[in-house]
Amino acid sequence: MTMPLEIDLPTYDAMSDAILVDCRTPEERADAAISDHAFVPMDEASARIEDFRTWEEKATVVIYCRSGRRSFNLTVALREAGMENVCSLAGGIQGWMSDGREVHPGS
Repeated sequence: MTMPLEIDLPTYDAMSDAILVDCRTPEERADAAISDHAFVPMDEASARIEDFRTWEEKATVVIYCRSGRRSFNLTVALREAGMENVCSLAGGIQGWMSDGREVHPGS
């Protein structure tokens, strides 16, 4: 089944398997991150498409950025490259924090 391009927090919460991928800059990640699952800055994404394919084979790939715009654009590009089990987290890390969810310094 093809995932929607963008999912909200309740949809993410209902997932039993998901690999979170942070597509922000290293500087943004140093301030706060949702998880340590994966980190692929936007400017490295095209060179790391095989990483996304490997993750997609294991679980749903949920990409996030600061507000959801970059992650949405990356999701569209990955779909155009033939991936289906990939989506963007609506609202990004800002939405996550606004919902009172925990973040930690990124590695």
